[in-house]
Amino acid sequence: MLHHPTVKTKPGATSIYVVVIATLLFSVITVSFIRIIINEANRTTSDELAQSAYDSALAGVEDAKVALKKYYECQLSGDTEDEKCRAVTDNISKSLQNTPFTLDQDGNIRETTDVDCTSVALALGRPMETSGEVKIQESSDGSSDTVQAYTCVALNNSLIDYRSTLNSGSSLKVIPLKTAEGANAVKALKISWYSQENGTSYNFNETRGYNDGRVYFSPLSNASTPPTISAQLIQTSSQYTLEQLDSTTGNQTDRATVFLVPTEDASAGNTVGASFLLDSNRHDRTDGKTPVKISCDSSGNSEFACSAILVLPEPVGGDRSDSTFFLIVSLPYGTPETNFAVNMCKDENCNTTTNFQDVQVSIDSTGRANDMYSRVEARVEFIDVGFPFPEFAIQATSTDGDAIKKNFYVTSDCYKLGEDENGVWGATACNNTGEVPDNSR
Repeated sequence: MLHHPTVKTKPGATSIYVVVIATLLFSVITVSFIRIIINEANRTTSDELAQSAYDSALAGVEDAKVALKKYYECQLSGDTEDEKCRAVTDNISKSLQNTPFTLDQDGNIRETTDVDCTSVALALGRPMETSGEVKIQESSDGSSDTVQAYTCVALNNSLIDYRSTLNSGSSLKVIPLKTAEGANAVKALKISWYSQENGTSYNFNETRGYNDGRVYFSPLSNASTPPTISAQLIQTSSQYTLEQLDSTTGNQTDRATVFLVPTEDASAGNTVGASFLLDSNRHDRTDGKTPVKISCDSSGNSEFACSAILVLPEPVGGDRSDSTFFLIVSLPYGTPETNFAVNMCKDENCNTTTNFQDVQVSIDSTGRANDMYSRVEARVEFIDVGFPFPEFAIQATSTDGDAIKKNFYVTSDCYKLGEDENGVWGATACNNTGEVPDNSR
């Protein structure tokens, strides 16, 4: 009979291995969760501090707006004896003259070594810390303290470009073309529009242009991106008549208008010549009244999708006046919203530019929350550009029977806006002659 040897084992050895492995696994999971929680808590804290720092920078922008408003009021009143006016005028003038920074062609801030950060706070009499910053708020939630302050607010009224926004609520901007070098130094204007903030994907197929002798309009619901914009130049010599605004004399004109239509066709070009602007104000020519296609960058790599250079003709009389030199930029269809920038060029190719002087003020504000900093730039108008400007020929808003009453006559050369029998959107010819009844309004 065979006998098997007895194998002696220690009970529970396998359980020990299982417990050790499970403990290590749970430890790893626990540590991972703790790490995730700590990271999320730190991220939340950083986000809160970043928002608080941004709010602090905005507080600096608002203080600068208040200081500039008081500066304008004191300048207009001419009150040099009032102590508050004197403090505001002296400090803001100092800040504007001591240009803290400039912007390059891409809109990036180019630093200089001399930065005036305290003029706004001094003008408003804000209490400052020894470091020169203005404390906004100090709070505590029991576990941490937060100190909010703006550390530097600098002003600049000499800018490489004018920047603003066009939309359905504000579809027209009247821009004074003022430069320290004088109006005669400006040979061309560069208009750029539709920035990356407005969008980076374009559908040029939705662009309704001027084609096959038919006038096409862009419906508001399907407006092209980037939009069509119009640019109107107004310029005169020091001595002029109103008649000169509505006519062209030789190679000189006091007014010109051009409609810029975006396209992805690279052959369209980006330059509108002086002769085209001249023809736009000739009553016997139609060449300058046709919308101009402007080649736009559809890659989305540039700050602005579209840009056009307008080569300026001379005003009637030849010597351009600084006080009557304007560019009017508008959004004919009111949509889509677009940011835009204007540069004044010293040559026809716009290789060199001259700065806008006393047209806009750039406010550069830095805020902090504890050790988190945020820096913002805002643009405000240096002069009042809210003066009334006619956007159309006539407007009648009365509903009580006192509205303007007119008899209208139309010819057989009329057009009806809509889709034709082939479903193509446009203006089709219609037959509508005769006198409109007197009871129409």
